[in-house]
Amino acid sequence: MCGIAGIVGKDRDKDIREKIGRMLAVIVHRGPDGNGSFFYDDRIGLGHRRLSIIDLTDNGAQPMTYLGRYHITYNGEIYNYLELRDELEKAGFTFTTHTDTEVLLAAYCKWGADCVNHLNGMWAFAIFDEKEERIFASRDRYGVKPFYYHIADNTFIFASEIKEILELLPRPIRADKSHFYAFLANGSFDYDEGTMFDGIKQLIGGHNLILDCRTLENKIYRWYDLRKVQENSNSKEENEQLFHDKFEKAIKLRLRSDVPVGSCLSGGLDSSSIVCMVHNVLSRTTDNGNHDLAAISSCFEDKKYDEQEYIDEVIKETGAVSHKIFPDMNEAFNILDKIIWHMDEPFPGLSVYAQWCVFAEAKRQGLTVMLDGQGADEQLAGYTPFYKVLFIELMKKRKWQKLRTEINAYRTLRSDTEADSFGEIMMSTLTSLLLPDSIRYKLNKIYVKRVIGLPLPTVMYKNKSIEQSYRAYNKRNARQYVYAGMHDGLRTLLHFEDRNSMAHSIESRVPFLDYELAEFIYSVPLEHKIENGRTKNLIREGLRNIIPKAIYNRISKLGFVTPEDKWLKENETFFYNELEKACDRLDRILDKPKVLSWYSDHVQSTRMGDTTCFRIICAAHWAEVFGVEFG
Repeated sequence: MCGIAGIVGKDRDKDIREKIGRMLAVIVHRGPDGNGSFFYDDRIGLGHRRLSIIDLTDNGAQPMTYLGRYHITYNGEIYNYLELRDELEKAGFTFTTHTDTEVLLAAYCKWGADCVNHLNGMWAFAIFDEKEERIFASRDRYGVKPFYYHIADNTFIFASEIKEILELLPRPIRADKSHFYAFLANGSFDYDEGTMFDGIKQLIGGHNLILDCRTLENKIYRWYDLRKVQENSNSKEENEQLFHDKFEKAIKLRLRSDVPVGSCLSGGLDSSSIVCMVHNVLSRTTDNGNHDLAAISSCFEDKKYDEQEYIDEVIKETGAVSHKIFPDMNEAFNILDKIIWHMDEPFPGLSVYAQWCVFAEAKRQGLTVMLDGQGADEQLAGYTPFYKVLFIELMKKRKWQKLRTEINAYRTLRSDTEADSFGEIMMSTLTSLLLPDSIRYKLNKIYVKRVIGLPLPTVMYKNKSIEQSYRAYNKRNARQYVYAGMHDGLRTLLHFEDRNSMAHSIESRVPFLDYELAEFIYSVPLEHKIENGRTKNLIREGLRNIIPKAIYNRISKLGFVTPEDKWLKENETFFYNELEKACDRLDRILDKPKVLSWYSDHVQSTRMGDTTCFRIICAAHWAEVFGVEFG
């Protein structure tokens, strides 16, 4: 896991070495174990910061050269590199290191651009072919690792983080209004190739980029599409066993490391399953079955937001070493600008801060690799709207008895734990089934403006990006709905995962996004994922013999949540003052009296999950941290 940087110009640049050095200087956190660079004809520069994970010797230094022709700067891990190495050695390739980087270079030498189809891992890399003067860049299937780029003034710049590119751009820095407005309106970002910075784009997960270094002509194309995976016809029991086997394999691959590995543990099904499977694997593969797996958890004194009873059950079951942290609102605002700087863009809620605290504690405990559960909710029907999708699917299939069973189970198990009432859930279900997308979107805009009363300009809700994202979540098509979560909403969470972990020089690994596991889960019918009112049924049944009974039976869901609504209500004046300053900073966008009046009227009725106030505050801090203008 590392940080990358690159500059490709049409013309020679006598300052290219200094520029690559500046880019690398702002991402020391991504690679504190070393840095390197490669230059060609003063037109092409590759930079790299190293976080040593596999082969800790200097043999793993980058940029790495292969056969005197191929030069790579690479961020990520190829988990199946040992199997690929064996295959390549049988084909006549030889290796001088024990790194996955050299395996990746050999794979490109053998298969060219098709090498990515042989990889099981997470990555963002650029390979410069000196003979052809061409760069091949790629990003992993689901976009776990970032790749940003900017093209201007006969120069192509790429990087792991936006701030590297900003280091080379002239002032003032300007916002991309469309993406900024989408964030203010509903917290959306990373839903397409754009960013909140004008002129800076990202290579989307599952895409490759080929750059002609002589002309700067480039081609971006999609190499991976989850939608090509067909639904399977297995029995429920077969799917549960397959899930167990593929999940176990994903965990085993992600335990390959020459440095200590720990895990995030929220007490929910996803992270609990990871910790339990790691325990299961290590108990069978280590001497005497002993291991010292560390689990890091975010906790709160208020039981409404706390999951310690479930965390403790997992610790008791596995014998993992538990480390608990208790995020504090005052500290959150003390370091808010620091977190924003690491994030590159504003974030919608303080759950990001809770995750920050988890990785900070992991660093204090000497951990360099952490496992986390991102991607499970989106695939395994972990969110409340999946009930609506299931109800609609059962209606369409005329499975009336099954529908009655699931509705009754929902009312019994979940209706009291959800923000929306049972009536609201059913009304939303029916409108999703009966009304066209265009009508539902218009009704949603009216609801947001008039019922919720958000104090933002109307132009923000006319954003085409928001409408496209809304339409993507088609509740009338279960597979499309899952895909939308994987292709859209998950990107934001992976952005936080990458920045929070790398801010503390930690590699985060997400086993639920092992592509073989993810493709299998995508092939499973929704009725196997929700059963008798229980979400993520595939995990519960597939892993029932290794997770504690309390986790198997758990219905509630929190994640790395913070008591943001409670903090708002208990610190009304503090947030009012912060909001007032935010309006001053964003005075060209927001109507200050309207925003403050809205806050005064709504603050004491803020519901869990409502991050409107913080979004505005965070957006203003972001503008200040990066000196962003909105002209």
